[in-house]
Amino acid sequence: MKINLNNFKAPDLDLWRSKIKAETKASGELHYTNDIEGIKFDPSEKKIEFDFGSQKNSEENDWGITAYIPVRDEQSANTLALKCLSQGANILYFEIASTSTDWNKVFNGIHIDYIDIIMAFEQETELKSLAEFIPKSAKQHVSISVDPLRPIDTNLILQAGFKIIVNGFHLEQIGANGIDQISTILHYAESLIEKFDVDKISFEIGIGSDFFIELSKVRTLKWLWQHILRKNDMTIPKTFILGRMGWTNKSLKDPDTNILRQTTEAISAISGGVTSILIHSSHTYSIESDNWFYERLALNISHILKEESYLSKVNDPMRGAYINEKMTRILIQKCWTQFLKFNEIESKSLINDFLKESIQNTRTKKLTAFKEGAHELIGINLFQNKIEQKNAWSKVPKYLDFNYLIFEKEG
Repeated sequence: MKINLNNFKAPDLDLWRSKIKAETKASGELHYTNDIEGIKFDPSEKKIEFDFGSQKNSEENDWGITAYIPVRDEQSANTLALKCLSQGANILYFEIASTSTDWNKVFNGIHIDYIDIIMAFEQETELKSLAEFIPKSAKQHVSISVDPLRPIDTNLILQAGFKIIVNGFHLEQIGANGIDQISTILHYAESLIEKFDVDKISFEIGIGSDFFIELSKVRTLKWLWQHILRKNDMTIPKTFILGRMGWTNKSLKDPDTNILRQTTEAISAISGGVTSILIHSSHTYSIESDNWFYERLALNISHILKEESYLSKVNDPMRGAYINEKMTRILIQKCWTQFLKFNEIESKSLINDFLKESIQNTRTKKLTAFKEGAHELIGINLFQNKIEQKNAWSKVPKYLDFNYLIFEKEG
């Protein structure tokens, strides 16, 4: 049967817009606006000018499941790591707070020749002792998390034969927007390409609650990193990105709602193209920080999404969608502009000062929207749980002189 398309008339967009305004009682323009990221555009244009999909093949997007292991004492850390591995985690993220770690106890029963490991240190001496402990055959599985604003000596990482992962998670957790986060880690990552093989450089970023922004943020990071490598005439390997979901919008008064938030954040990160996700327990910085139930729930989200949603079967599923491509384009332009600005600034302290001022403005906007009710969070400032909870927030980390932004704690 042949269909005559001449019988169908193109929709009148002006008429469509006027009907939408009438039905939604909108008084202004029908624009998507995001004051935090500085984005504004007309979603009814439906004109795709560029394709920012960075994944050009049909290989499956089977992301890694990362478990967070804080090392306060070696035996407890080892026990938690083994429990997480038994629940399906295949990447372990160790955060080392101690100054003299017994690595035999930490890795007892863990097959480090096969398990990918990410290490975050506070002391460079611990990095040296780790390099002496890890056998040569396993060093390819070890990545060292490096803070671009408080970097450790990368020569130690290079000499040890480890990989390096540039950490932008803390920026997101103190309230930075995506532009500050992406431009900062790209600026630092570019400085590494003369030392490291590019396939040994990867990224970790914070994933927030704005679904389309977070999805576009991952695509932006991937596209811009490949753009930087092309400009430097380098081969382009697969980009490893660890997406971490934190605590900004999590609730201890209504803990069950956290599962929904963690799930949607994970879907946005996976759809954007991360290669691994780390869903932190909502109770990490509470007085019940060692609650295994919520640790296990966080791990199980990946299993459910893999088995029930089939998100692991397709790469970049939102590629070609107008809103997604438009957001990605705007974020690319803004991140690139700020990246070039950072390249012109020679002083790291000036970059830090710039970021502090920008983050302070962003935090103020976020907190004002939350306290005035423009940003509604069920269980926190809307439909609060009347059942009294014994759990409460404990001391949260500081970064760049800011506390981690947690709305429930601020409220």
